[in-house]
Amino acid sequence: MNQQQAKETADRFIEELHHLEDGDAAGADRLAQLFAPDAELVNPVIERTDGSRHGQEQIAAFWREYASSFGSIHSDFFDIMASDHSAGLFWRSSGTSAAGQPLNYEGVSLLVFDDAGKIARFQGFFDTRQMTLKSAH
Repeated sequence: MNQQQAKETADRFIEELHHLEDGDAAGADRLAQLFAPDAELVNPVIERTDGSRHGQEQIAAFWREYASSFGSIHSDFFDIMASDHSAGLFWRSSGTSAAGQPLNYEGVSLLVFDDAGKIARFQGFFDTRQMTLKSAH
């Protein structure tokens, strides 16, 4: 994988995330297909509860949970930095909480790719105090 391929995969990730945020329920499964079968996904919310998500099935479930956690959400990616095996995505998200309250938060997502060009590790970094999520049951 080279820097251009990493950037293209990051762009596909962003495109599928936008589809999911726009209400396309199949977006969660398409996002998960960008991940390696043994991939790991971590962010501050998951770390507080059970640590991480592993594999495409758990990762698809995470993205479905993400989409249902908001009344509405849109992520604006304002910078992407790519290297041969990783990409850093800088973003701001805005929308409403599940209770209808406005929310805005920002952060960085790190995508680490395997040799096949799949996402092997996703690490999200953001301040959870900036957001409100409904509890998942």
